[in-house]
Amino acid sequence: MSHKPAKPEPHQTESYDFIDAIDRLPVGVNTARPELSIGILLWPEFPLLALAGLIDSLRHAADFGDNSQKTRCSWFIMSPEPTKPVLSSSGTSIQPDGGFRRPGDFTYIAVIGGLLRSLGTGDPTFRDYLHHAVNVGVPVIGICTGSFILAEEGMLDYRKAAVHPYHIQDFRKQHAAVYAETGHDFIDEGAVLTCAGGISTISLATELIRRHCGPDRATKAIHQMSVPNKIDDTAISVARAIGFTNVSDPRLRSAVFLIEQSLLKQISTAWLADQVHLSARQLTRLFHDEFGKSPQEFIRCTRLKYSSWLLKNSTESITEIALRTGFSDCAHFIRHFQKEYGCTPGYWRSR
Repeated sequence: MSHKPAKPEPHQTESYDFIDAIDRLPVGVNTARPELSIGILLWPEFPLLALAGLIDSLRHAADFGDNSQKTRCSWFIMSPEPTKPVLSSSGTSIQPDGGFRRPGDFTYIAVIGGLLRSLGTGDPTFRDYLHHAVNVGVPVIGICTGSFILAEEGMLDYRKAAVHPYHIQDFRKQHAAVYAETGHDFIDEGAVLTCAGGISTISLATELIRRHCGPDRATKAIHQMSVPNKIDDTAISVARAIGFTNVSDPRLRSAVFLIEQSLLKQISTAWLADQVHLSARQLTRLFHDEFGKSPQEFIRCTRLKYSSWLLKNSTESITEIALRTGFSDCAHFIRHFQKEYGCTPGYWRSR
């Protein structure tokens, strides 16, 4: 006797209603001019992914809904020959938006480097423009092998730089005065930032969005771009896993975003209050009014929320998850998890 296969459970789709909630939040600033504007220089044979990660992050944060208007963020690809397309490493060409603008028109100037064989072929006026930007106080960003270009111009001497592992040996041979490191999406040295390229460009872009446009815009960019849930400790991965916390007060919103960014580190109430320019007492009052919890209680609940996601989406042991999420031991973790979710971590994982 044949049996019909069991009907599959309907797939649970992730709700994106919170995107509309983000767009309804009060702006609180004059958006006559974008809060974040990036001038972009493309080197011959640049990687398309680095450019797309930067621009699409800005695009999703820039406007309400999915309209792609340059309201909160803007970008402009510059070239001394704006009518001449720039060939990417994949063979696809990109048309620049126009000629050079004043560096002061931008918040940052980003140079996206090309294949190593092409670093010597970029127009010399690009390098002059980068020096002009530095001289007038506009921070510059080296993306992918853009870090090589900044190093060649002496802008990274005795500074740390984020370099892709594939390029680290070449970089260290050529630029011994730079403290080149791998394992970072980006490194911020104030006047100069470097990014390893690839999808790390999204991490850099969302951090710049957070700084200049607010954590709500950064959260929108992360979710709109469907950055996948990954089992790692990056801020983007944690934000995807725990979802969006809708908070009306902009100071508290910034504090919540900082908690999500630093979730797996030790976070004191005093440090958190200092970051959002409040006293510890004021911040504690805001947390109690909004969540009915102290900052430390909120941090613990957020860690438990992340641990609940790890239990369903990773093969790590309960002890490993407990230690990863900042609990001193497994028993301590199980006690707090059971209090929060009404069951043990083991039962949560199996159900």
